[in-house]
Amino acid sequence: MRTQQTLLSTALLLLGLLLTAGESPSERIVSKYSSTARAKSISFQEDGDKSDPGFHGLFPGFGGYQLEFIGGDERSWINIKFGKQTVNLYSATMEAADGTFPHKANDVVEWRGVEQNGRFTPYAIIYRIKAGNDETRKTHTRLVVIKLDRERSAVIGHSEGPNEDAEAKKIADGARPH
Repeated sequence: MRTQQTLLSTALLLLGLLLTAGESPSERIVSKYSSTARAKSISFQEDGDKSDPGFHGLFPGFGGYQLEFIGGDERSWINIKFGKQTVNLYSATMEAADGTFPHKANDVVEWRGVEQNGRFTPYAIIYRIKAGNDETRKTHTRLVVIKLDRERSAVIGHSEGPNEDAEAKKIADGARPH
């Protein structure tokens, strides 16, 4: 009887360890937020001319990442900077925006990551972009998702519509390293 109890206890312990392998009880997937408002910039430079003002801003992020917020020719987008490496995401962002003159729609950037023992490690960002449709003359917005992987950071998807927030988080969380 005692041997059966010991075997059962050991089996339950092993099952519990297998179910929680890779996740610490103190590990949580969370969102943190940063801003691309000019007042929050590390540096901000205007360039171009009055008919087409452009800009280049550097903004703080999390986990050693910084955001380069760039605009000109009525378009704007975010590049990812880690250390001295910058990933140019212009083409991928313009494609994800699916419209004319895509531009960042607000100052908010959502950072998805894991928080463990008080330390936040980001693995993706989400931000809203707005673009036009030349045929209908209407604009639409969608959320762009970027996987953070140092110099290999990349646009990995977008979402649009009534469930766009949950869908963008699902795409972002799919980028989480295991």
